[in-house]
Amino acid sequence: MLKRLIVYITVLLFLVITSVISVQSVSLHQLDERIISDAVILIDGDTGQVLYEKNMHKVLRPASITKVMTALLALENGNLDDTIVMTRNALRPIEPTAAIINLVSGEELTLEDALYAMAVVSAADASNGIAEHIGGTVSAFVRSMNQRAKELGALNTNFVNPHGMPDNNHLTTAYDMALISMAAVNTPGFNEIFSTRRYEMPPTNRRATPRIFRNLNRMMDGAYEYKDLIAGKTGWTRSSEYTLFAAAERDGRTLVGIAIKSPLIDDKYEDMTQMFDFGFAEFDKIGFTAEELVRYFIAETNRSDIEIDFYNDDEEVFSCFVHKSYSKNYVKIHFVIEEVEIDETLTDEDEIDELDIEDNDTETKVQIRMMFSMIAPASWTGVRELGELTVPARIIEPVIEDEPVIENTPEPLETPEPTEVIPEETEPEDPEPVDDEINGGVIAENHNWKTVLLRILKDTGFIFVCLVVLICYIINSKRRRRG
Repeated sequence: MLKRLIVYITVLLFLVITSVISVQSVSLHQLDERIISDAVILIDGDTGQVLYEKNMHKVLRPASITKVMTALLALENGNLDDTIVMTRNALRPIEPTAAIINLVSGEELTLEDALYAMAVVSAADASNGIAEHIGGTVSAFVRSMNQRAKELGALNTNFVNPHGMPDNNHLTTAYDMALISMAAVNTPGFNEIFSTRRYEMPPTNRRATPRIFRNLNRMMDGAYEYKDLIAGKTGWTRSSEYTLFAAAERDGRTLVGIAIKSPLIDDKYEDMTQMFDFGFAEFDKIGFTAEELVRYFIAETNRSDIEIDFYNDDEEVFSCFVHKSYSKNYVKIHFVIEEVEIDETLTDEDEIDELDIEDNDTETKVQIRMMFSMIAPASWTGVRELGELTVPARIIEPVIEDEPVIENTPEPLETPEPTEVIPEETEPEDPEPVDDEINGGVIAENHNWKTVLLRILKDTGFIFVCLVVLICYIINSKRRRRG
């Protein structure tokens, strides 16, 4: 009996150890295998940090998720109670295949109603009405769309219209649309409009009955309903295939996702759902204090003789998300001094006393850009850049005075006997190696085992393993009784 129990325990330990070894980044690899869309991206909605991507810089056609940019400009430059008067020029460029709500020339509606029509049922005529009202003309509004895109960092985007109908020059990338969408999600009023399932547009001067709009986004109400969804917009044309923008919020975190060129209608929903689940479950937030950043800076510059102050009283100067398979030690910080504001020798006695430095020390006020990136091993399949931060700082370093030159030195009375002179080393010695805890250097794979074990107990088949052991024990007991 004791021998059998030892065998069961050994098998159980083997299975657990195997799970520990295989759990590293398994979710990343699984996601890579499951994503179907040609290009996808998932970013943190507050910082823009990329959590997952596939072909995020590939230039593709966005279809109706173009309307996210149209809504952003409308909310930034208009008022919801503004009155839009539809014109023939606004209605003429619309293609016959576009979704419309049958607005007519001279019809009046509010900007709010037009935005709901555009967001809920993807109305291209309402999109043009918004564009003409905000920009004066549709073409002028499109120029504003491209200008705003560049301001947001969407450098590979070129819009031709405000609704997304096919055009050879109407192009963007998943990364660019994520930046645009992040700005939209953080604009007051946007999420309320782009999360509406049903909207009743009141009668107008050209229509006596209300229009009823129902959203066909399956992440809002359907097979792929996502309870944490706060905004979304679908798109489709024959040339672009299926596209999707979505944003979700959970436990104070906001994620923004883009999927472009999905072959089937369900593919975009499956991809987005898996990315959201991955983003919410598989990342831990880490932060860096000003004191830590000072240590990192001194370690990188190898200048222990200076003092540095980042002018920041916050407990955390910078924070980012790192996959649970890796620790804070896998983050590398690179510092660049971008701008010198003031370079002066301190002479004010009160300031000198307050800073506790010598009279001849030098204070330099600068702008320091910090670039945070992952230095994880090859098994990391996510994006390595974690973000950037530029902060004002001051560097205090001692001024080394030249040794005084003594003039009129008398000649020695007697010349000493010549002796062998050994020249001093002219090349500097190699600096001492810096501790990896400080400089973020490459570290052996030393994962957070407590986190990993907790994830195994929660997410892997640990319960299944226990059941297998129990079944083996019962079968063995029955055999003994028969024997």
